[in-house]
Amino acid sequence: MQHTFNLPLFSVEQTSLETINWGMICEGVRDLWNLTKGSNVKVAILDTGIAQRHHDLASAILQTKDTTNSRHGSDDVLGHGTHCAGIIAARNNGFGVLGVAPECKLLICKVISDNNSCNEQSVINGLNWAISQEADIISMSVGTKTSTEKLHNAIITASQKAYIVCAAGNNGKSLDAINYPARYIETISVGAIDHNRRIPVYSSQGDRVDIVAPGDQIISCWPPNGMAMLSGTSMACPFVVGIIALLVSYRKRNNKIKLTKEEILDILSKSAVDLGQTGKDVESGFGLIDPIALLRESEEHYSK
Repeated sequence: MQHTFNLPLFSVEQTSLETINWGMICEGVRDLWNLTKGSNVKVAILDTGIAQRHHDLASAILQTKDTTNSRHGSDDVLGHGTHCAGIIAARNNGFGVLGVAPECKLLICKVISDNNSCNEQSVINGLNWAISQEADIISMSVGTKTSTEKLHNAIITASQKAYIVCAAGNNGKSLDAINYPARYIETISVGAIDHNRRIPVYSSQGDRVDIVAPGDQIISCWPPNGMAMLSGTSMACPFVVGIIALLVSYRKRNNKIKLTKEEILDILSKSAVDLGQTGKDVESGFGLIDPIALLRESEEHYSK
């Protein structure tokens, strides 16, 4: 597998102590924090590792693993995995940035090597490890244009234990440009929007886009202990992961049954803000994720 990073862009809302991304403000994420902040949820991130001593992330890390045989172990020398981790779980500690689910725990697996290359077995080993650690959600902002039976089988197996959320890819408007594993029906495939709720030119399109989320000009954590702004479906994916973590946490806290992946998609489809043609379309899927409506929809139709 190969992964191509996106050029950084810069535009944020700055508070006196912490940086809050426009996506968090626009989509009302913090309005859910009086109900849940993601506690008792394990999120596995299969990426470039993590800056393990970052002041916004250190306390979030539960376990780490390296499947690339890096001399740096699971430490992140590229920054991409740290950035994704911050979007999901950066702590509400008075400085740095704020994550969507700032009380969830992270299972970090480096599947992309330090030279920005990634092979299939590394990803499969990462999936198997995430399940062995009882991950509730697996975040994958990594993709390839080709599929193999071996990879698909690993996704199928993992999807029976955890929700797998994947970046659709940054291949632009060419139809059916969705990367694997986002293209598999066992995953939740995420495209990006910008601050005008428009689909950026880079966001991959196709029938397998399920949902879109803020992915353009997103500030998050960066090694060793800083912040950076990136754009891409790689950033939209962990935004959705964080929202699902809030939903899972809320349901666990209230002793509700675990939803299937199909039920999660049903809730996403009914609660999303339609952006394009009526109903699901190749640009934005079911539409823009709406955290508050998502939780409300889960209560109305899956309250048991």
